[in-house]
Amino acid sequence: MNPGTIATAAYLDSPVAEYRGNPLIEALPPIFTEREAAQAIARYPEEPVGAQTMDGSIRLHCIDRMRSVIQPLPIHLELEAAVSLVLRGGYVGRNPMQPATVRHLHGLSTGKQVTEGFTSTATTFSLVGLSGIGKSTALEAILRLYPQTIIHRSYQGREFVQTQIAWLKLECPFDGSLSGLCHAFFSAVDQAIGQRRYGDRGPVRGGVAGLIHRMEQLASTYYVGALFIDELQHLRVAKTGGKDNMLNFFVNLLNSIGVPVVFIGTNSMIDLFGDVLRNARRACGIGLYNFRQPASTDAAWTLLVDALWRYQWVRHVEPLTQETRDLLYDLTQGVTDFLAKLLILGQRYAIQSGTERLTESVLRHVASTKMQLLQPALAALRSGDPKVMRRFDDLLPSEEHMNAMMLMSGTTAEVSFLRDLRSPANAPIVKETVIADDSNKAIPVPFSPIADQSQQAKELASQDDPLHALHQAEWMTRDALEFSPAYRLRRAT
Repeated sequence: MNPGTIATAAYLDSPVAEYRGNPLIEALPPIFTEREAAQAIARYPEEPVGAQTMDGSIRLHCIDRMRSVIQPLPIHLELEAAVSLVLRGGYVGRNPMQPATVRHLHGLSTGKQVTEGFTSTATTFSLVGLSGIGKSTALEAILRLYPQTIIHRSYQGREFVQTQIAWLKLECPFDGSLSGLCHAFFSAVDQAIGQRRYGDRGPVRGGVAGLIHRMEQLASTYYVGALFIDELQHLRVAKTGGKDNMLNFFVNLLNSIGVPVVFIGTNSMIDLFGDVLRNARRACGIGLYNFRQPASTDAAWTLLVDALWRYQWVRHVEPLTQETRDLLYDLTQGVTDFLAKLLILGQRYAIQSGTERLTESVLRHVASTKMQLLQPALAALRSGDPKVMRRFDDLLPSEEHMNAMMLMSGTTAEVSFLRDLRSPANAPIVKETVIADDSNKAIPVPFSPIADQSQQAKELASQDDPLHALHQAEWMTRDALEFSPAYRLRRAT
């Protein structure tokens, strides 16, 4: 995510007795009510009022604005309350105005942990859900409510020169290595303080153990409020002993250093989180937040569809009927990222083909062509079989293929002006704007019915090696810039 803000400490008296007299807590924003949190999390970019009259080439640039929409849902408010508790609760036991905290910090700096008088108040929770369901987007929206770095100068008439990092968000390395996590931590600290001080340092004496000690020391020195570890499912591929080493490290941060740790990942990491809970004395206070796949009738899903449907740049906006709602759910299975992709790609297709309407046929066409690679994963969700549904993340295409899927392709429907470019030398060049009408528009290349592709997707998803099966069926491209020919347009002759 983008770097957080750096702020100068401004202290607010807390209504909670345990938080009073602690500059690390009083420098944070006030505790939000649910309404205040929803208003702060929400992001509604400018709606396309009147924009439908602009030329299609301009409207194509506007469609991506939909990516930045954040519609607060009930799970967002639950998550905001959990983050608020974790940040403040972890600081209760690390009040820099208390002698026990100073002794503990000095002991860490010298390599000799001093536990006398120090009691960790750090807690943890995990955030799980399907890939693309909106976990990371929600968390980042909530973290933006807090300045990442706070500069202190004095507190209650006493000199207090301190740089406080309220939160750090890291991604678990792809190989699940502890050394990789440490280096990511050092780079994140540099980014938070706006200086290059720790990420570019040379080898550390003592190998991984030395890296861990440096990381623990920095986490304490900068009073890191909480460490958010995303993509924790990468620990599944860690080398022998690597997973246990990293989980033990997290437990030590919680129990001995007093830094809260929050875990984010797919459903496959729930068992990993359970290992932490069984070993961390203070880790069972908040629990697990699950971004579940919504049902088609869920109020949260209805709220999200209503919010995104408003962002249409086609010339003719179709009414949002119940039939359209049912189709949107069937084509995306309630996955937030898939819904946004479908509406973006659908509008591009509608504009480029001259259809200028986001109809059910357009949505089906885009789902079966441009989003073809997602069909095996969607088939797993449609099955309703827990065993098959657990394979959802393994059936998703690579990030490179997902990015290639969203690249612009094709052109506007009316291209007759290209024939006029070779005009006589002395003839004036006339700039002409042509708007396609219903009598002269491009038509899509015929495509297979989506029902047939859905059946094939189910069969591919049930294979022992689905990735190999996808390649054999030519559903997976080997070049990230290779596109399905079914999406290309031809003009009617």
